[in-house]
Amino acid sequence: MLSFPFDRQVLETFPEEAQPLLNTLVFEQACMLTAEQADELASILSISIDKLPEMLLPVAAATAVVPVSHFHVGVVIRGGSGALYLGSNMEFDKTFLGMSLHGEQSAVNNAWLHGETSIINLVVNAAPCGHCRQFLHEIGTSEQLDVNIVSSAGESNRSPLTGFLPSAFGPVDLGVDGGILSYAKQTLKCEEKSELVQLALEAANSSYAPYSKGFAAIALETTDGVKVCGRYAENAAYNPSLQPMTSAIAHLRFASLGKDVEIKNVVLVETDSPVSHATHLAALQKTVLKDVTVQRYLAS
Repeated sequence: MLSFPFDRQVLETFPEEAQPLLNTLVFEQACMLTAEQADELASILSISIDKLPEMLLPVAAATAVVPVSHFHVGVVIRGGSGALYLGSNMEFDKTFLGMSLHGEQSAVNNAWLHGETSIINLVVNAAPCGHCRQFLHEIGTSEQLDVNIVSSAGESNRSPLTGFLPSAFGPVDLGVDGGILSYAKQTLKCEEKSELVQLALEAANSSYAPYSKGFAAIALETTDGVKVCGRYAENAAYNPSLQPMTSAIAHLRFASLGKDVEIKNVVLVETDSPVSHATHLAALQKTVLKDVTVQRYLAS
C-alpha cells in the first residue's frame, strides 16, 4: 500500500474564486496547468504570470512524501508551451535512499510525461543539490534554463542553470545531441500484445537512454484499475539517472493525491543492453512491490 497524502489546508490560503482551478491542478490534471489555465489563475490572483510559479510553491511542497527527511521540497516549472508543472520530493519508508525522487526530477518527469519539449524556468523553495543540477543539465535546454530559488522568507536567488553548475559535464561531452525532453522517439516492438505491455512499450519508445541504449519503461496497474507509465531517463553522469519505476510511481502519486493506493501489476519493457532494470524491481519486491505481480518483456 502506498499513501500519497495532501493537506488541503494549503489550498484554503487562496481566494475562493481560485479554488476550482487549484482543485483541477491538484486532483484532476496530475499537477499541471495548461498555459490558458495558468493565465486565468494569474488573473484571478491579480498577479503576473511570472509570479504565479512562486505563488504555487506551497501547493507543490504539500504533495511531497517524506517519511525519512520530513523536508518538503516544492518545485514549479514553466514549459515552452506556457504550461506549469508541479514537482516535489518523494521518499519510501523501509527501503534504500536510492529509490528517492528529488523535487526537481519530479517536476521534469511531470512535464516530460505530459509531452512538454522544453523548459523555460524553474522555481524551487530550496537550493537544488548537485544531483539535481546535473539532472537538469540533461534536459536539452539547460543553457537557457532560468532557476529561481525562493526562500520561505520570500528572498530570491536567480541565475541561469550555468551559474549554479559551471563547467558542467553533460551530453555534449559524450557526443549526444538534444536531451531528455527532445530526444528522438524509438521504434521498438514487442511480441506480447496485452494492454499493460503495450502501454509500457509505447512509453519505452519515448524513454531516454542515449548512453547505454537500455530504453525502458514501466506500466503499473492498481487494484482499482488505474494504469500509469514511467520512463527511464538516463544521465551523462549515470547516478542521477531516473529509474522507470520511480518515474511511474511519481506519475501515480500525482494521479492519486489524497489517496491510499495498492499496486497490483507491474510490467517492465526494456531492450537487451548493458543496463537492466529488472534488478531494481527485484530489490523492490521485498518492500514497495511486496506481493505484486512483476513481469519483464524484451523489446527490439
